[in-house]
Amino acid sequence: MQKHILTLLALLCATQLAWSATVTTPAKIPDYYSSVDGKSGSNLWSAISSTANRGFSTLGYNGLWTAYKTTDVYPSDPSHPDYVASKSGKIWDMYGDCVFTYGSDQCGSYSGVCDCYNREHSIPKSWFGGGTSGIGCDIFHLVPTDGKINGVRSNDEFGEVNGGEDWNGNKSGSAASWSTDKKTIASAAGEVVQGSGNVFEPLDKYKGDFARGYMGTIVKWQLSSMTTGNNFFSGIYDAAHYFGFTKKAVVLMMKWHREDPVSQKEIDRNNGIQKTQGNRNPFIDYPYLAEYIWGEHAGETVDLAQLMPSTDAAFVPGVSNGWREGGVEPQPGATKYGVTWSVNGEELRTDSVEEDHKVTGLPAEPTSCSTESSHFMGWTDAAIAGTQDEAPETLYRTIVEFPAVTEDVTYYAVFAKETVEAGAAAATYTYSADSQEGWSNTASKSSAYWLLDAGKELTSPSIDLSGLNSIQVRMRTYGGTQYDKLQVAAGATVITTILAEKGSTMTDYEWANTKSLSGNSPLTFTCSNAASQKGIGFESVTINATGAGTTYSRYITSCQSTTEIETTRIEQAPARKILVGGQIYIFIDNTLYNLMGQRVK
Repeated sequence: MQKHILTLLALLCATQLAWSATVTTPAKIPDYYSSVDGKSGSNLWSAISSTANRGFSTLGYNGLWTAYKTTDVYPSDPSHPDYVASKSGKIWDMYGDCVFTYGSDQCGSYSGVCDCYNREHSIPKSWFGGGTSGIGCDIFHLVPTDGKINGVRSNDEFGEVNGGEDWNGNKSGSAASWSTDKKTIASAAGEVVQGSGNVFEPLDKYKGDFARGYMGTIVKWQLSSMTTGNNFFSGIYDAAHYFGFTKKAVVLMMKWHREDPVSQKEIDRNNGIQKTQGNRNPFIDYPYLAEYIWGEHAGETVDLAQLMPSTDAAFVPGVSNGWREGGVEPQPGATKYGVTWSVNGEELRTDSVEEDHKVTGLPAEPTSCSTESSHFMGWTDAAIAGTQDEAPETLYRTIVEFPAVTEDVTYYAVFAKETVEAGAAAATYTYSADSQEGWSNTASKSSAYWLLDAGKELTSPSIDLSGLNSIQVRMRTYGGTQYDKLQVAAGATVITTILAEKGSTMTDYEWANTKSLSGNSPLTFTCSNAASQKGIGFESVTINATGAGTTYSRYITSCQSTTEIETTRIEQAPARKILVGGQIYIFIDNTLYNLMGQRVK
């Protein structure tokens, strides 16, 4: 295979990039793997290993940065199935699903998720003795990932987590147990294998990618040192030692390989790697080969004609497992949900999300849900029954990202209402301990109440002063003074000073208005103590007023509108054998395939 060597400036670490003049075309893939045909056991392993080494030329560790522009960017072609306009040409992060700009967002330092991307050894360096040459710069297991999540993973083994903390869909924590639906070289079908220690569980949609990355890496390098610092690799490459894996690793890798079939992303990355590093991953090209090494056909002889390469026109990325014998055999994919957002019957947005994945981003805020509503406050999953005499923040929670989607979930839109009282009708407006719209507050929060230090203040929305009847404050002193002073002003005019005697419990202090007030103005409540004294701990302020045109702030919640997530399972259909005109066909998702896995029109 012809290659061109690109030499970087001498000031940089010398890096060789192998650019293939031609990439093996889909039609040539069977020829590329011809040495595998008719082999079994260790002979098959050796043939696959030889193929995995064909054309290889090291990129060098620094060369990975450049190669990622070819191997790991989102497609720019709008007709590509993975095209996303906002991600076009951006680095494809396999841990955080963050969006990174090639080159400028390389790590560097980071403080949080989505700060920068780095070169992640999905097989940690310490497991093969360290170093960034040889296997240490093989791009098949070195992928661009978010720096923060990579740091969280550290040197932990891959696994499935028993609980654990969520990092943008990845999990880190103590290991659970796992099993596969079919037998492996190390286990019977359904046999449970217990994980151990702290493990890292990547996103479901990349689990198969990582499993095949591990398979392709160890079949190429076959290092005996792969046992260093882990319980994942055996370092011995024969059937008795599971061809390089430990028992639990075989079960986990085959589970992920089967549950997450080869995607278009992997096919594109495999082609990009051949353009840069020169070689290919046999388990991406022929996914079903893994079954003849670690799976249900371990030890059997490969008939390559019965295996469908991922480059075949009939191969369905993300569905096919690469087996021709009984037609295309799809693996169960992630359950999808159709999610419809609506308020008062008005559809706001429709999404499709995977099971156990979060719905990212809220729909547009509804402007109202009744003629009495004035302001959308947030969403809640607790039902609201009519007007509530509670502050809105006790009825809703601010949600940037909804929890994992489940069936028949209902979220309610919480609105706060402005009430305008007519005539001489009386009304009460209560300011609760937590801040809310329409008020400003310079106090500090304790575990039980708000603290007004000397000079700190609380300011209400504007009210009609002519209707002011009384003010009630629930408060107490704190810090050892005999009493505290709460000064109440309407604009620039002090209308009263309320004295709170020393005590350990909250007490209601009420001031009845005897003044002739007019106009519209906020009320300001200020701690007027000397700076050397402590101040006031208050829980609530209640303003009682009457009068035409008096406006009371956003407090009452009365909106019955709901935002419903109507979930409908969108399952991938199972394969069914049917008889048509005396011929057996495979029927999947309203499409016929013949026994060679080809679509029948």
